[in-house]
Amino acid sequence: MPLFFADNPAGLIRAVAITAFIFTAPALLPGMGWLHGLMPLPVCYFARIHGLRHGAIITALAVALAGIITLPAGTFPVLLFSLVMPPMGFILAEAGTSEGSTRRAAFRSIFYLIAVWLVGGWLISLSGGGNLYHELRLGLDKGFEATFAMYQQTGHLSADELAGLKSLIEQLKKQAARIFPALLLSSAIITVWLNIALARWLLRRKNPALAGPDELKNWRLPDLLVWPLILAGFALLATDEKLNTLGLNAGLALMVLYLSQGLAVAASLMQRWSLPPLIRAITYALLFIQLYGLAFLSLLGLADVWADFRKQRQAEPDAEDASVS
Repeated sequence: MPLFFADNPAGLIRAVAITAFIFTAPALLPGMGWLHGLMPLPVCYFARIHGLRHGAIITALAVALAGIITLPAGTFPVLLFSLVMPPMGFILAEAGTSEGSTRRAAFRSIFYLIAVWLVGGWLISLSGGGNLYHELRLGLDKGFEATFAMYQQTGHLSADELAGLKSLIEQLKKQAARIFPALLLSSAIITVWLNIALARWLLRRKNPALAGPDELKNWRLPDLLVWPLILAGFALLATDEKLNTLGLNAGLALMVLYLSQGLAVAASLMQRWSLPPLIRAITYALLFIQLYGLAFLSLLGLADVWADFRKQRQAEPDAEDASVS
């Protein structure tokens, strides 16, 4: 198969430039660190459009360009550390290629991220670069302290209100340390799903055939996964602190997974009710801007295990009967 950019050098330049920008922006531009989680997105997008071989060429050229840009700026180590993210794009490129491929790609990507983060932290510790866990904990603490300093500098809070806020932040710091494993796993889950959703949206705009089957609105977790959640609930009732902490972390991580199923149920119902795009956008915004909305989506996803809001269990036997006849 000939290289696509043999007849389209402008396409190559554009693809490499877009990918290199997303790779370098977190290392060069203050406030753009959030792009770190989207580094797999251009890799997945161009791999689906041009194939894995061409996608790998674009990624390699983008990494080289990003290295040339960040090396003189002194931020090359930041780029080097973040290059664990782009390989996930090739895993996500499988999503949408066939029925069931989205779930396989999602779980493989989550496993990849967790494994890379743990191994990377272990290697950094061995190399004398410090304990990554403590560094992340320190970063969280600094974030809490910066939040308190911001409210303190506004001058709108009384001394009693500041004392209450400081006490709350101290409690949050302790709880953040306790649920750190759940925060790590939840970060991986959210990162993977954000990349999958954005990639499918971009691919659908480019060519609907590239997005493949619309699996996201039909996304369903294995029913057996509800039992670990139930066990986590019982562990929360235990008096043993270690068992209680284990149940808390497992429960939070599983509820983030059920959040994805709840979001799929909401998307499916809004499509069934033929809601206008503007109403859907407002509904999503209301659900995501407050904690209660996220909790509702998680509970909706959990309830779908029994209620089957999308009637998938009834539809599947009907489809099998039709294929047999």
